Amino acid sequence: MKPASFILALLLAVTVQAETNQAVLKHVESLGGRVRWVSAKQEALEVDFQFSGDKVTDAEIARLPELGPIEILRLKKTSLTDAGLQHVARLTGLRRLYLEHTAITNTGLQLLAGLKQLEYLNLYQAQATDEGLLELAPKLPTLKQVHFHSRQVTAATISKISEKLPGLRVWPLPGRERARVETVLKLSETNLAEAESVMAVAEKDFKELNPLVKELKPRVDTAKKAADATHKKANSAGKSAETAKRRVVELDRKFKDADRQARAKPDDEGLKKKAAELKRQGDEARSKREELAKKYDAELRSNDVAQKLKRRLEKKFRRASNSKKVFELAKAELEAAKLQAEYARREHKALNGK
Repeated sequence: MKPASFILALLLAVTVQAETNQAVLKHVESLGGRVRWVSAKQEALEVDFQFSGDKVTDAEIARLPELGPIEILRLKKTSLTDAGLQHVARLTGLRRLYLEHTAITNTGLQLLAGLKQLEYLNLYQAQATDEGLLELAPKLPTLKQVHFHSRQVTAATISKISEKLPGLRVWPLPGRERARVETVLKLSETNLAEAESVMAVAEKDFKELNPLVKELKPRVDTAKKAADATHKKANSAGKSAETAKRRVVELDRKFKDADRQARAKPDDEGLKKKAAELKRQGDEARSKREELAKKYDAELRSNDVAQKLKRRLEKKFRRASNSKKVFELAKAELEAAKLQAEYARREHKALNGK
């Protein structure tokens, strides 16, 4: 073949390949699938059918190998069966394979023995079990992780896998899963008991307090006005008591000055009279200060009573106003706690084979 003819043939081959890839790409997209590069280097692809559902059948994935080098394939909840794995087996560059919620069995698993680069395999809620993995795993030298549902594995088989392939991690580990299920059951039962307790209080409040909302509103308003009034009276009494205190201090100072001057001039009757008058005024001021201080204390006690009554009524009014909302929330939380507890019980029963 002449050089020019060879180059033309090569260009035609590349063009045909590109057109083929585009056709397969459109086919994948028509099924609701997505194709993307695994990395910026654009050396390998990820094909994602996890939201395609039953559109994806064994026949629909037959052309995937034409798409290019695929490293990640997601087939969660598709209609894939064992027969379809013959097409998956042709994707020899696969590193991660997701087969959750499919009809794949132990028999079909053995078709994957040629995937020598496979590192991760998800079989959660598939029909395959750890028995199928025990037969397949030794043929996959790079396999590092496999995921199952707890009902798909047994302690005995996992122990065999661990002995044969200590570097392979299988989830869930039966012992750890049992502990998790026991813990979840205990927590869900505790949560249910707490939700029932909260519900009882919320229901009682709703029945007792909600009808009182209209009655409590004017009582709160009256208590608030009374509390505002006693607060003002207490402030006013406090200011009067403080003024009287300052008056006593001022008169005591003046009396001391006048008394000192009178002692310095014992013959000066005017100075004596001035000192005596200031002493009389000081005694009256002290008496007035004590009277106002007692009144201030009384006003403070009265204000304290009024403020406590206001806070108590406001708190009761808030509880009454919110009792319906709190009751509905408690009811919803109780229903959620019941569902959670029921799920935990079923999981616990299934794990224990009951």
